[in-house]
Amino acid sequence: MKQCARTVVILILTSLFCFFILPAYAKEARCLIEVTPAVKKYAFNVVKPILDSYDKKDELSQLLKVSEILTDPKTGVQTNAIEPSQFIIYDKLETLKLGILYTLNLTSEQKQLLKNWRSRFMQSNPADVFFAPSADDIIKTKAAFGCSHYARSFMAVVKALGLVTNPKDLRYAISTKSDTYNQALIKQDKEMTINGHQFVIVKISDRWIALNTSKAEWVQLPDDFMPESVTPPRNISIRFPSYPEVTFLFRKIGVDINDDCSDNSLIALMNIYRSGDKKNPDFKWDKYTDSEGTLSKGIANDASAGSSSTAVRQRHFMCIAKVETISDLIISYPDFTNQW
Repeated sequence: MKQCARTVVILILTSLFCFFILPAYAKEARCLIEVTPAVKKYAFNVVKPILDSYDKKDELSQLLKVSEILTDPKTGVQTNAIEPSQFIIYDKLETLKLGILYTLNLTSEQKQLLKNWRSRFMQSNPADVFFAPSADDIIKTKAAFGCSHYARSFMAVVKALGLVTNPKDLRYAISTKSDTYNQALIKQDKEMTINGHQFVIVKISDRWIALNTSKAEWVQLPDDFMPESVTPPRNISIRFPSYPEVTFLFRKIGVDINDDCSDNSLIALMNIYRSGDKKNPDFKWDKYTDSEGTLSKGIANDASAGSSSTAVRQRHFMCIAKVETISDLIISYPDFTNQW
């Protein structure tokens, strides 16, 4: 009798594990840059025909063209986009059951998008809508509005088309804004929102290149740059000429083309900014000090980009890119006053 009861208990526990724990784990483990049927369809029906007709066939030109296609107003992944502020306002109104009033001037697709993304991504923290959507979500809805959206879509499309043969030669990259990191570090404030930017790095002819997937622009990194060197406590900086006064600091780089760095929530991203680990909220990097001063000139997108000894010596990696601040887009949401 006892053996029978024990068997029944085991069966019940096994059922609970299969129905509740495994699905939750699968959701947590969802890859943000997976090549899904929707990604393949977009890659082969939209991107590949344009690449095939493009006269420049070298690897860098082809990758830049992919980024250009993804950000193009007609062919890109943002053709059905909603302003980020609208997600936040809709969420606040919907808590009062008044969200429908805010959707009156939107298309039916945009209304459905607001409803679905709020349900899927904004329950724990409304700000997660910036970081939770996968490449599949973005490409299906054509609703990209941030750097992580473009970087993930780029990674998935490039994988689908097989444009990079060595898995370790294309990697997702996360950086943080140096001044807000320093402010949070000095205060030891683990609740403060730190700003940053996501893009990719690619290795071509034994040289690493930073490719800003939000703007289809690039810069050649110094000869001695290695992705594995992005570890605490030493900061490695990168500057964008459109914001010459801003210094970003590398915080995490994927190990290969399939590593999405798990920056799928505000909490995970803030932890990465502080420690490089999505589960560790402690400050692991040193305070950043710009001992070399502010660089005022950008580096052109040509073969000589980033090759100057000064750029290598200063360890500032510059690319021509204009990163929109989320503060320009988000209203009535104080946690994102200065988010990039």
